[in-house]
Amino acid sequence: MQDLIDIPEVKHLQKIEHSLRNLRIADLEIFISAARMKNLGKAAHAHHLSQSGASTAIRRVETAFCIALCTHERRQFGLTREGQELLPKIEAAVKQMRDLIVSREEPPIRLVTTHAIAQVAVPFLLSLNTIDFKHMRPDQAYAAILHGEAEIALVLDNAPWKGVVAAEVGSGHFQLYCRNQEVSLKPVLLPEEQMEVLFLQQTWLQVHGYALPIKSRIPSWSLIGQICGATDEVGFLPDFLAQKFGLHPVLWQPTPSPYRILALYRGGEGHKQEQFDSIVRALCDVFSN
Repeated sequence: MQDLIDIPEVKHLQKIEHSLRNLRIADLEIFISAARMKNLGKAAHAHHLSQSGASTAIRRVETAFCIALCTHERRQFGLTREGQELLPKIEAAVKQMRDLIVSREEPPIRLVTTHAIAQVAVPFLLSLNTIDFKHMRPDQAYAAILHGEAEIALVLDNAPWKGVVAAEVGSGHFQLYCRNQEVSLKPVLLPEEQMEVLFLQQTWLQVHGYALPIKSRIPSWSLIGQICGATDEVGFLPDFLAQKFGLHPVLWQPTPSPYRILALYRGGEGHKQEQFDSIVRALCDVFSN
């Protein structure tokens, strides 16, 4: 901030330096906006402030520099000669400070997973790191890791995952669920024909001697959970999602299908590996509850 006060007319440098310590970047940015727009009201709107709030912020800037920077005209925001000389220096200093803040910030962890897993995992991860999150099918999430487009993918262990670290963060079962545990046998909601769905149909046929009655094919685990949570429909779900919607396993189903949840990543060194380790530990806690 020292170069901001390199104006011959500004006196009492020690007093100014003391005032500048309490000056906020936001106040300087409001002053810059008002000066460039030549309108205090527009500047206030751009910064989501009332006009009186913006005016107070600019007075704090003037107080900090111990000099009148604007003319406070009623219809137009104008600068004094000192304000005109100081404006480019304030702009340069604010840019320098913003660049410094950004350079010190941790880049977000890019995480990709399905919508169903995200509903349980992402809210907890946000307390640890800044997360840049995207929904993807498991095969797309795996490809994103291989191509350097994401740092971590959360997937079910239903495919070979080569060329990456695969850390188990949870395990459980796929089962038929309903909010009413005593519900009688009825057609069920199934997702797309994945390996675990085929296992259910095979075991059902072996146990009952006829094909599993299907009411509807719904391509989203999350949507099945929402429907079952709001109605007495029966849906095939992983237990972590069934728990989220307060569902119970029905009594007339065959052997549940086991699953594992894996965190896929390329690995890293130093601080980056520490980030991965902390996320994996947090995920283990999430899916163990």
